[in-house]
This record gives sequence, C-alpha cells and structure tokens, in this order.
Amino acid sequence: MNRLAFAVAMAAALAAAVVASSCGSATCRSLCAGVCTNPDQDPTNCGGCGRRCPSGLCAEGKCVDSCVAPAIQCDGTCSDFQNDAYHCGVCTNSCHGGACSAGTCKCPGGTDSCPVPGTSTNTCADLQTDPKNCGHCGTTCGRGFQCLAGACTCPAPAVLCNAGTQCVDKSNDPQNCGGCGIQCGAQQVCISGTCQCRPGLSRCIPPGGGVPTCNDTTSDPNNCAACGNICAAGQQICKESSCVPATEPCSAGTTLCGGGCVDLHTSAANCGSCGTQCLRDELCVKRSDDQFVCGRYEVGIGCTTCPCPACINLGRACCPSTTADGVVNCVAGGCPSN
Repeated sequence: MNRLAFAVAMAAALAAAVVASSCGSATCRSLCAGVCTNPDQDPTNCGGCGRRCPSGLCAEGKCVDSCVAPAIQCDGTCSDFQNDAYHCGVCTNSCHGGACSAGTCKCPGGTDSCPVPGTSTNTCADLQTDPKNCGHCGTTCGRGFQCLAGACTCPAPAVLCNAGTQCVDKSNDPQNCGGCGIQCGAQQVCISGTCQCRPGLSRCIPPGGGVPTCNDTTSDPNNCAACGNICAAGQQICKESSCVPATEPCSAGTTLCGGGCVDLHTSAANCGSCGTQCLRDELCVKRSDDQFVCGRYEVGIGCTTCPCPACINLGRACCPSTTADGVVNCVAGGCPSN
C-alpha cells in the first residue's frame, strides 16, 4: 500500500472509530458528566444522572437492595448472564451492539465474534477499530495507541516510550513531559513539554533559596498576594489575595482551609474538601452528582476535539484542555468546572 492509500485508510478508520464509539446502544445509553453510562444498571447514575444508590445496586433504572433470581449481583447491577447484552455469559462482558442469547453474543454484520480470555463465552468486535481486538481477536493495543485499519498505531505528534509499549504526548503528558519518564510535580501540569505550575498558581522560591514551589497567592497565608508575603499566624487569613483579620468570614463560594479562603471546586490541593490533594495525573472534577473529586486524566491521543474514541474506550469524559489548544484530556469521573 502506498503512502497516499495508507493515509486515506487511516483517516477512514479514525472516522469510523468516532462513529462507532459514540454513545449509543453499542456502548452505553447516555452521557453523565461527560462519561458514557447505562442508567438502567449504573449505581452512580441510576435512572438518571447523579442518582446514586445507597445500596450500590441499580437494576432496571431503580435502586434495589438485592437481586431476584435468576439475576445475580454483577458490577453494581443485577444481571441474567443468559440474556444481558452488557453482561453476556460472564460479568462485564459487553456484546458491543450484538444481542445476548443463552449466554452467547450474537454479533451484527461488520463485527467479528472473539473469545473472551479465561471464559467459554464471546464478545463482538470491529477488528478495524477495537483496541482490545485490533486486527485479530485478542490483540490488545498499548496505552495511548489507536486501532486504525486493524493496526495498533501511535499517531503523530505522539511518540513511543517505555520500550515502544506506550504512545505518549510529550508536550502535554505530566508523566512524560518533554521526554519519556519525566514526571511533573503534583502542583504542576505539562505545557509545551515543560513542567509548569497549574493554572492559577504562582512559582515561588522559598526564603533563603531552595526548590521552587507552586502556590495560590489568592489563598496561601504564607504567600498571600505575592510570594513570601506571610499573614500573621492566628491573627490573619489570606482572603482574595489580602491578609485580613481571622474573624472575617470567607466570601461565598470559598471555604477556610489552612488559613486561606479556597475554592473547593477548582483547587487541586483542596479538591472537594480541605486537604484533598490531587496527584500529578489528576484534575479536580465535577461528578454527575455535583460532588467534586480528583479524577485521573491522560491526553486523548489522536484527538483535537470531542467526542474522542480514546476517552470512550477508557470510559472517561472527554474534556478540552485548559492549557493547550487542540488537545483533549480523558478524565475519570467528569470534567473540571472551570
């Protein structure tokens, strides 16, 4: 195949992957906080987005305390493995658009029947686009790779790392920033291949020198309004970049954490609650139940806009990057609120 024909095939395969991976009967039923879900079976979005079941069990869109035979408990729902297309033959085995009959997936045209390792059942796969069955049943693509035209592909400008087993974006990946294995700190993101402070944070050098830190000068009592500007301990707090009397309440939408007024909806150092620190590969995100938690993210390789097949395959929300144009992140739980 010449280069032009290969390029055309790649483009067609990617377009097919986007269509095949859209939220529909083949993958899920609806979007909640940007994440594909099945409200008939999802205990965190049971019957609708954000409806969490106290029992942890959702069946037919309703919260239940236990399962009724022949259904058994499986991945937060009650399933009859003989006819459940989302749990066919065994728990969590989806037929991906096919029907489930007698515990076996009946695959539609354009897909192949592939055995599920370690079981006696099967699943349906498009060997041209399925990263878990790429080109052949059981051929799994590594982290960041796309299955295009039946081949595991690392699309430019992404590059290979970890002895060729990972496909990474060195311009935006906090675990491979500017080079394979170069990790950014918890208060940093990767921007254009260099580790820089997260948006809203300032780079401060400790008194007397040392390793620079990233600080929120709007709320940090040790760096209030400017690096090194310390509010009087026990007497003042840092509120909106000013040291104010400790008796003064924080403004609406902020909470007093460690001597400063913090927005728990956006702070990676205080995500959802004081002291909840997100890791280097996490963002503070809003879940479908309006709770704010740290959600792990990675760059959606090969995508410039949403929807992104890489995010759908990971079961994560597709979120446009706030630090780079034409880059999307695949984020667990939802997208950042800012």
